[in-house]
Amino acid sequence: MENSSFIPCNYTRGREFFSKFPADTTGEAIYFKTKALQIIKLGKMVLDSLGVPFWLSSGTCLGWYRQCDIIPYSKDVDFGVWIHHFHPGIVDKMVEKGFWLLSIFGRVNDSYELSFVYGGIKLDIFFFYEEEDHMWNGGTEFTDGQKYKYDFPKLTLCWTELAGLRVRVPCDTLSYVRANYGDGWAEPVREWDWNKSPPNARPNGHWPESEWPEVIQVFSPPETDDLL
Repeated sequence: MENSSFIPCNYTRGREFFSKFPADTTGEAIYFKTKALQIIKLGKMVLDSLGVPFWLSSGTCLGWYRQCDIIPYSKDVDFGVWIHHFHPGIVDKMVEKGFWLLSIFGRVNDSYELSFVYGGIKLDIFFFYEEEDHMWNGGTEFTDGQKYKYDFPKLTLCWTELAGLRVRVPCDTLSYVRANYGDGWAEPVREWDWNKSPPNARPNGHWPESEWPEVIQVFSPPETDDLL
C-alpha cells in the first residue's frame, strides 16, 4: 500500500467551487479547520504507528475532493479503515495522544465505529466490511439501538496531500463521494442528518436491548454532550 499511486487534488475544481461559494473566514470556521487538520495529523501519527492504513472518508473526503480543503461547517473529521486492519491498541494510543474516547458502537465483526474528541471536535473512525461486489460501514442510533448500513463501491487507495499532510483517499473518489452524497455533491449542504440524508443509508435491524451495554458505549464528557 506504500506504493499506491499519488493523485493531487484538483485545484481548478477547488477554485471554481470557491468562486461560487466564497470561503468562510469567520473565527469559528478558521478554528474548526485548524483543529481538524491537527486531528488528522495526530490521528495519522497514531494509526501509522500501529500499521493501520486509513483514508479520508465522508465529509472530510468530500472537502478534499470538492474544494481541496476542510469543510468548515462539517463539525467533525472522518476516517475510514478496513476492518481487517483493526488494531486493539487504537483506543489506548489515541488517548495517549490527548483524544477523549467519546463512543464505541457495534462489534469488531459488525458495524464497528470509534469516536473521539480533541479540542471540542469529533473524530469518527468508520470500519468497513467487504462483500463480493461492494463494501459497507455501519451506524448505530445510540438512543434506541437502530442499526444502519451504508453501501459503497469497492475501492483501492491512492495517496494525496491535504494542507501538506500525506493521506490516503479512494482512487475513484467521485464514485465514493457520489455514493455517500448523491449527484448533488458539488453543492454545499449545511443541514445533514447522518442516518437520513445519505442516499446510501438504509436501516439494518436493531441491536437487542440486552446487548446495548456492549454495542452502545458512550463516554461523553460534559462539554461534548451535543456531539452525538
